[in-house]
Amino acid sequence: MKKHIYIMALLATTGLQAQVLNINNSDGTFLPVETTDTKEITFNETQKTVTLTLDGGLQHIFHTGKVESISPKTDKKNQLTYDFNPEITFDENDKNEFNEVIETIPDVETTENDYGDFVEKFAVGTIVNIVFSENDVTVSGNIPYTKHGAHLTINSESGKVGYFVSGKSSNGSLKIYSLKKFQLMLSGVDLTNPAGPAINIQTGKTIYLTIDENTTNHLCDGATYNAPDVADEDQKGTLFSEGQLVFDGAGTLNITSLGGHGVCSDDYIRIRSGNINIIQAAKDGFHTNDKFIIGRTKTASPTITVNATNDGIDCGKGDVIIDAGKLEITTGGEAIKVSNEDADPLVTASATINGGYIKFTTTGDKSSGIKTEGAYKQTGGIIHGIVKGNGSKLVNCDNNITFTNGKLIGFAEGTILNDTTSTGGIKCEGEFSIQKGTIAIECNGKGAKGINCNKATIKGGDITVISMGEDYIGISETRKSKAIDTGNITITNGNCQFKAYDSAVSATKVSIYKGTLHAISENDTAIDAEIAQSGGWIMTKDNQ
Repeated sequence: MKKHIYIMALLATTGLQAQVLNINNSDGTFLPVETTDTKEITFNETQKTVTLTLDGGLQHIFHTGKVESISPKTDKKNQLTYDFNPEITFDENDKNEFNEVIETIPDVETTENDYGDFVEKFAVGTIVNIVFSENDVTVSGNIPYTKHGAHLTINSESGKVGYFVSGKSSNGSLKIYSLKKFQLMLSGVDLTNPAGPAINIQTGKTIYLTIDENTTNHLCDGATYNAPDVADEDQKGTLFSEGQLVFDGAGTLNITSLGGHGVCSDDYIRIRSGNINIIQAAKDGFHTNDKFIIGRTKTASPTITVNATNDGIDCGKGDVIIDAGKLEITTGGEAIKVSNEDADPLVTASATINGGYIKFTTTGDKSSGIKTEGAYKQTGGIIHGIVKGNGSKLVNCDNNITFTNGKLIGFAEGTILNDTTSTGGIKCEGEFSIQKGTIAIECNGKGAKGINCNKATIKGGDITVISMGEDYIGISETRKSKAIDTGNITITNGNCQFKAYDSAVSATKVSIYKGTLHAISENDTAIDAEIAQSGGWIMTKDNQ
């Protein structure tokens, strides 16, 4: 049977009146409690945990074995605090205070690196100057080519070629066939092809696409594409390549896609530096059949903006890795999509954020900020996200989520889609784990879940989740708004603050060893779970 010590009897015994007592924990924290506000002190059956019940439904729960003293004085440095009305906002300083991982150029080629991705290791032997005018194009250099007005086709068997492209045409294009890798330098080119890609690279080799410093370049395709010159030849976007596209340089590249993807590779894309703006994309902003990497050189990092009808970045078969740069995406589909379209057992299809600043806004129903079929890993970087569509998620992962550092701040503004799909912050089909960093999520729609996973392990960091939309009563079922909905939760450190219209914490079991867990419910029990506490602090406020 639980033991109760009623505060009036306690005060009569101790002679304390209107006294602030400090509960001093062995981990260096303390909690000041105003005794006149305390209605009840309850011990559990084993007398290992104590619950202080205050006016207004607030409860403080702590483990007696961790308490050094209860005294009017304290020498502890860290005072525990709680907030009944937490707020989530974007910090504008994040745009300039993010970390970046500087790339290492490998000296030796192995199976674990992309040795051939670095133009520093590519020595240009032949320079070809290509200059467009409105109805013509001139080529200076010993290279085979054909042209029709300002539409140029190069067919080269040479190696170590560097193409330097400039000039302007509203009815022109550049197509390159090559048996060898090459460098393509954009040096003040403005090229529009009304009937297809502006640049079409028909080689499976690596292309070093350098955006020349102090130049602004613009590429635009047509709303409809003519049939290709060669049967079954791909032409999927404004800038298309059969092989790997590796961007570098310090200039600006603006891309308008009226009929296809903005930038598309049937292999992979790596962006090392440069300012790249997908002004408009009729389909995806970036589309790749393999991996997609954003990094940085020792001297510069990229700045990328994407406005796309479909997905911002669509990686069809491979991983997305972001180490650096500023990336801003506005899209009707997924901001970043990582999939394994061929169900290849050798493909992980994971998303990894190691550094950089990412801001995304998605507007389509059932869209996600980051959607991955594999794991999601964040070791650094800062993400600011807004998903506006019904049934959307900030992070939607079919595997495990591991958060070891960095920051994720996001708002999910939609509601239930088609009576079946809830809007949410983080959806994880596996285990959600955090060790360090900051996660702050606010969901506004009915029946939303801030974090929805099979299992949660919290080893550190700061987590704030708010889900204050009313419960959704549908035709087939009722969906209740929860801050976190999971199986077992294990808390060994960190600070967790959950607030919801329904239960803030809905779980099979909560095991807490250290750290703090704040749970606030506006319309139900704050923590709907079995609780096993051997340390730390639990603070709840419910409306039962």
